[in-house]
Amino acid sequence: MTSRSSRRTWAHLLASLLTFTMVAAACGGDDDGEIGTDAGGSESESAAAADVADDEGESVAPTITAPVEEEAVVEEIQRGGILRVAMEADGDGINPVTNNFANAAYLMGRSIFDPLFAFDADGNWFPLLAESATPVEGTNSWQIKLREGITYHDGSEMTADDMIAAFEAQLADPLISLAVAPDYPAENAIEKIDDYTVQYNLLRESAHYPGTLTNQIGMIPPASYIAAAAEDPTMDQMPIGQGPFKIVSRAQDDRTVVERNEDYWQGTDNIHLDGIEFLPITDTAIAAERVAAGDIDLLITVTPDAILTMRESGTVNTIENMYSGEQDIMMNTRSAPFDDIRVRQALTFAADREAYAALITQGTSPMADSIFHPDLIWNNPDVVQEGNMPEMAGPLIESYCADVPENCTDGKVNMELQYSGPSVTQTRIADILTAGWEPFFNVTEQELLQDAHILEVATGQFQVVTWRQFGSVDPDNEVVWLECATAEGFITLNWVRWCNPERDALLYAQRATDDLDERVEIWRQIQVEMNESYAYIFITHANWTVGYTDRVKNVCGQMGPNGETLFCNEQGRQFFHNVWLSES
Repeated sequence: MTSRSSRRTWAHLLASLLTFTMVAAACGGDDDGEIGTDAGGSESESAAAADVADDEGESVAPTITAPVEEEAVVEEIQRGGILRVAMEADGDGINPVTNNFANAAYLMGRSIFDPLFAFDADGNWFPLLAESATPVEGTNSWQIKLREGITYHDGSEMTADDMIAAFEAQLADPLISLAVAPDYPAENAIEKIDDYTVQYNLLRESAHYPGTLTNQIGMIPPASYIAAAAEDPTMDQMPIGQGPFKIVSRAQDDRTVVERNEDYWQGTDNIHLDGIEFLPITDTAIAAERVAAGDIDLLITVTPDAILTMRESGTVNTIENMYSGEQDIMMNTRSAPFDDIRVRQALTFAADREAYAALITQGTSPMADSIFHPDLIWNNPDVVQEGNMPEMAGPLIESYCADVPENCTDGKVNMELQYSGPSVTQTRIADILTAGWEPFFNVTEQELLQDAHILEVATGQFQVVTWRQFGSVDPDNEVVWLECATAEGFITLNWVRWCNPERDALLYAQRATDDLDERVEIWRQIQVEMNESYAYIFITHANWTVGYTDRVKNVCGQMGPNGETLFCNEQGRQFFHNVWLSES
């Protein structure tokens, strides 16, 4: 029997992601699919990516919509102060080798840990803690060399031994390994070359592997801490990193406090804040009102009501990213009746996407046809998400019920819609969807607490769910949610359990090439396959919004060690090391 506490731990680790996710109940879905694996373009892609984006007016990676500021007197940077950040939820811990790094953990984790690599504003990876990344000619391996002289918050120096300990701990974790293990051989996945260099040995060729080390997998605690935390899990709440801030205190579900790291490896001249308070506030509408009132400095949310409150307040600036996530409906393709494509098609045709967009997202985000926003270069403009076509559902249901009458009652297919709650928004979503499906389906609604809901999805105990997923800076990160390797077993990350070897070949082909045009064409073929599988119904693109008061400065001006501008608002994830507070 699985205990209640272990069920909670499993569910938190699985939640997206996502991705993802990756986790608070979201408007129209759950923050799932986020077991920290992001992949980005290689450095050689930078020029090509910029050329294509300029020529076609499309973006290679998700970008931001920053507020247009009126010309004003330039303020002198002020040092000091505590930034108060509201989060939609809290994480189960901040240890990157054992805990779920969904958005809350990433916000806290990115202040405590620097990753090995990061994405710049154009969506290209660059070395952060790493000094270099070199593919090993004639193999599928990459050698990653650390910068020398980086010290942890406990004073110890970061070395290759720490990288190996972190990687082996993630491979040993029963859940994190689901996202990591498919890319590596069972033996000799990592080797120590010297005190500052390790070699990652991959199963398949990857032209842009360092991008996978930009997030959780690339956050490296010291080996001594990893060993101690394995013996005492309470240490997961008080991580030791090498980032610009170090943890002072943490009361889970209340607040987490970090302070400036005076021994930061890049120096502290540009670390302006004294510290940060992270406050989990699950009612984001209230959190948005507190930002508008100046009680909280910054909120990151995807909830339409909160976004509208901040937009309309007149006192809150917003940075909105509609390119990094999708609200969708997922069908379990291995669970009857949705193992039959006729039923999946009928559910798709009868789905009232337009009512969902109008009543749930309320104009805060555009409707979606695929995993890519139309402005992104990866998007296939010929792929159209079907829906609001009930006249096409009837014949399919009639045909299915004639063949499989045991799954039908009164000429309708019996089905279950599962969602997390209690939640007013989720109930409203269920009502909208059920109204469109009722002429053809006998819909039973199942509302579960979020942990139980996520665990049932991960173990295949569902038929239809609402979800939020996808939206990585580089789409190579989406492979883990789509490949056959993660569609098998008791727990899966390919949530819909759809396996297509031909799609796998496309997924691995785009990973192997650094030719941008070739990758774009492959991803456009993948979108066609996803559309024709009828495993997903895409509704809207998620709108990750950073809302902040006037006293918060330089939100999108975070810099790397060589002057790189870091990607801002990556699926709601954010760095804060160059933010400062104005008391003017």
